[in-house]
Amino acid sequence: FYGKVLSLKFTNVVIMMGSSRLSSGRYLPLIALIRIIFLSSSCSHGFVVRCPTSFGIRISTSLCGDSSDATDTTSTTSFASISVELEDARTAALEALERATSVREAEDVRVKYLGKKGIVASAMGYMRSLPPADKPKLGSVVNVVKDTLESAVVSRKSALEIEEVNVQLEKERIDVTMPGLPNLTPGKRHPLSMTIEKACEVFVSLGYDTVTALEDSPEIETDYYCFEALNCPKDHPARDMQDTFYLTEDMETLLRTQTSAVQIRQMETRKPPFRIVSPGRVYRKDDIDATHSLIFHQVEILAIEKRGELTLGHLKGTVEYFLQQMFGPDIDVRFRGSYFPFTEPSMEVDVFFRGKWLEVLGCGMVDPNVLEMAGIDPMEYSGFAAGFGAERFAMVIHGVTDIREFYNSDNRFISQFPHFHDDGMISHLVGGNREERKKAMNALGIETTESDMPFTSLTEVADGSTSTALTRDQSDPKPGKEKKKKKKKSTSSDAVVADIDISKLDIRVGKIIKVWDHPDSDKLFCEEIDLGEEDGPRQILSGLRAHYSAADLEDRKVLVLANLKVRKLAGLESKGMVLCAASEGGEKVVFLDVPKGAEVGERVTFKGYEGEPATPNQIIKKKLLDKIFPHFVTDKNGVPTYKGVTMETIAGLCTSSLPNCEIS
Repeated sequence: FYGKVLSLKFTNVVIMMGSSRLSSGRYLPLIALIRIIFLSSSCSHGFVVRCPTSFGIRISTSLCGDSSDATDTTSTTSFASISVELEDARTAALEALERATSVREAEDVRVKYLGKKGIVASAMGYMRSLPPADKPKLGSVVNVVKDTLESAVVSRKSALEIEEVNVQLEKERIDVTMPGLPNLTPGKRHPLSMTIEKACEVFVSLGYDTVTALEDSPEIETDYYCFEALNCPKDHPARDMQDTFYLTEDMETLLRTQTSAVQIRQMETRKPPFRIVSPGRVYRKDDIDATHSLIFHQVEILAIEKRGELTLGHLKGTVEYFLQQMFGPDIDVRFRGSYFPFTEPSMEVDVFFRGKWLEVLGCGMVDPNVLEMAGIDPMEYSGFAAGFGAERFAMVIHGVTDIREFYNSDNRFISQFPHFHDDGMISHLVGGNREERKKAMNALGIETTESDMPFTSLTEVADGSTSTALTRDQSDPKPGKEKKKKKKKSTSSDAVVADIDISKLDIRVGKIIKVWDHPDSDKLFCEEIDLGEEDGPRQILSGLRAHYSAADLEDRKVLVLANLKVRKLAGLESKGMVLCAASEGGEKVVFLDVPKGAEVGERVTFKGYEGEPATPNQIIKKKLLDKIFPHFVTDKNGVPTYKGVTMETIAGLCTSSLPNCEIS
């Protein structure tokens, strides 16, 4: 201790000796020892020992010469001495920054001098003991020193960061002339890419041309090609089935909702006969979940030949052959009647796969109106079209239960899928558990490792049948204990659409109280219709100007489909649809007549079809209009019916002047 003290320089030292059980006699030798030590040291001022007065020792005892020179630090501290100390600290800090060789060392210097407990901050503690006239001076000196050091720290840190980056770049420099590293794991084709490519290969083998060029298949489309030319005018209810991303306020430019627009462009530019297959990306507003996405892929075909050379039988044969190539030669195929605006007749196609029927695509004979819109004479030519979603196909074939897996860029997911071979899709051979998948893939010449199989089939044995679904491996946290299966709770949404029938449509009696021409469409009326709602009348747009005058509509009671999603027609919102009967081809359109005495706001009924209406979103997602409207027609007496059941109000039957016609 003595040797260390002699090597130090002290300015002012105060030794505080508190109360102790030691007697005053024991303090005196200690004080004498301290006196000897500091008399031998290079002390520039004085040293004061403060002891309890009860020991009989003076409060202030000089250890370095005369007691008159010994003072407390607070009494000897002056503005001049503090300024000198700050200048010394500034110089020392700048020198330390120059010596710093890393950003971390520079940060340590900053903390030492500029931190909350640093030297510069400590200097401010002397402010209380200074005379009032010196306090502003001290503040000014502290600020100058602080600003100088902060600027120096920032500058030095920046220089050191650049040096560190340069060192790292030099250290990690890549020699491009060196040979590549062996045994790198190659990438694998994405299951969506494989599905689309295989589908196109099948149709190319049947004489179809692939259309993928940007100028022939633009993703930014016009309303005409995406809807109107496909037999969907602006007031057509089928537009409610697709929520569209519009890019302009006039709603004339949009992100295409279907690749069917490519068919119109090809019919305009190609001379029949021809056959095309068009894969592409499409966009729809939707809630992202396990089965829905904002962006997905479609593949569509179109064949146009001389009238009579292509029949419904040719379409069914083409579809069956395609599905056999994709799912295997023994696949069972089922055709069901359906509705699409651009084909007539229309069908949906199911396959019996892994123990159940699954819907995979839609098809039909091209509607003559579509041919005529594209400049092809429907009396001379006819054709058929079909289309499917690539994600839907891949999910069914591979047993993937969540569409989001296709877009998460997880190479573990992508790498597990087998390749296509000349005999078609092989994925139907690769069901079952992890080991079965590996054996099947190895038998086909595809080597697998553990890293290739991070996703596996989840096998559920409920009634003796096995269903497969790809999922991440999850080990049982408690081996030996059987996991309890959670019973899936049915939601109100599932219950509403479990049985699809006319009760899912909310059809109400309304009264037109105001009507005017749409300012931007020569086909549309704008109407205010009272449905007895607290919010007041609704604005509804109807394409009736070719069939009625505005005077015919005022004060008229009509039937309104009220649970449709709000949509814009030619720039104006429409909050429902007025129901009418229409002759074949739409030459004649008439209102459904409401019996006298029917109350405004009353919901019509169909005996035997009681239930709560679906929500607007459910109508779109479940394609309820597609499934209900084909059975919603007028009978031979003009009475609106659903599967033979008449539509009624409390005042009696609804009627119309058009028998045996569709209702829309």
